[in-house]
Amino acid sequence: MKNTPIRLIILLGSLTLIGIISTQIFWVSKAIKNQEQQFSHNVQMALRNVVESLCEINGNDISNDPIEQVSSNYFIARTNYSINLSSLDYLIRAELEKRNLKEDFEFGVYDCQTESMVYGDFISFGDEKVEPHGKLPKLHNEEYYFGVYFPNKSGSLDLGFWKFTSAITVLITVFFGYALFVILRQKRLSEIQRDFVNNMTHEFKTPLSTLMLSAEVLENEIRSEKGKRYAQIIKDESLRLQQHVSRFLDTTSIEHGAKTKKMPVDVDAAIREVADRFSGFGRQVDHDLRCGKMVLGDPENFEKVMSNLVDNAIKYGESKVEIKSWSEGKKIKIVVLNDGKPITPEEQQKVFDKFYRTPSGDRHDVKGFGLGLYFVKRSVEVIKGKIHLESGSSGTAFTLTLPAHE
Repeated sequence: MKNTPIRLIILLGSLTLIGIISTQIFWVSKAIKNQEQQFSHNVQMALRNVVESLCEINGNDISNDPIEQVSSNYFIARTNYSINLSSLDYLIRAELEKRNLKEDFEFGVYDCQTESMVYGDFISFGDEKVEPHGKLPKLHNEEYYFGVYFPNKSGSLDLGFWKFTSAITVLITVFFGYALFVILRQKRLSEIQRDFVNNMTHEFKTPLSTLMLSAEVLENEIRSEKGKRYAQIIKDESLRLQQHVSRFLDTTSIEHGAKTKKMPVDVDAAIREVADRFSGFGRQVDHDLRCGKMVLGDPENFEKVMSNLVDNAIKYGESKVEIKSWSEGKKIKIVVLNDGKPITPEEQQKVFDKFYRTPSGDRHDVKGFGLGLYFVKRSVEVIKGKIHLESGSSGTAFTLTLPAHE
């Protein structure tokens, strides 16, 4: 796996996660602020009604803006006259219940004559035992007023929905971290595997070349027919193993974006050369070449693409292999056909996958590693082309669509 997609995934994932967390923090803060404001408004309205009720009882006028919020959970209400503690308890409780504010509270009254805060009582709406504060702060004020303190106000906010969404955000963060860990570990394993394959194939090339050279020397030096036959076997098997090693190297190279040559390639001439070479090995390859155009790419890679397609057609065909080429405007069409058994639709979706080989039961009469068609597809994509497979009772056809080079 290349570094660029990994970095892009990490960047986009991190930005998305930061966006989700920032949005969550914003809306939770906004929800807390709104509930704080709603609570303060309800308490102030309740205490204002208490002041109005006290004024009606005593026949006094209500002062302008009698309610003041000293802190988030402490409120005072000015009355400009002495207050009876016994009636204040009932009035505050009734007004709070009317607004569904069942919050435990303490209250007290400031006496101007003694300049002291007289503690009233602690009122609880629930069964939960709470230690009362015991006294209320005295403000520097020459007016009569009473104070109401809510000791449990911080726990009264209804944040159930936001707790749920916050838990979901935490789960998303944990999942992203775990996914990132798995991706990076898989990338590391992929790099180790790639380095191992590269080192292994490179280490094989030198002894294989030595074996082939030694086999040629033995073939020339040995006089007996039996010895020459064994030397030829060593040479042929060394050549076959060298081809497998080269295929591994080619696949790894193109898979990791190695730079390739870009030059015009005569399509018909390259196909004819491949067909003649296979025909020289005793495998008849018919061709009908009417393209007459060039494709921009690596000549060596293009030759390997056609060789893989022809070799695949020979392996899985019965007796007939044919190559056709023609041009359609700015496109080049190349078709490699054989008369083998049809490939099922399920297998057609997998034949271009790396290491995939069409199953044939317990038989292993067709050799290979499943890299040929994978290499073909990747090579065709490098030169901005496409490959398409059609298979039926009449045989199998691989169609290449390549951009023509003007």
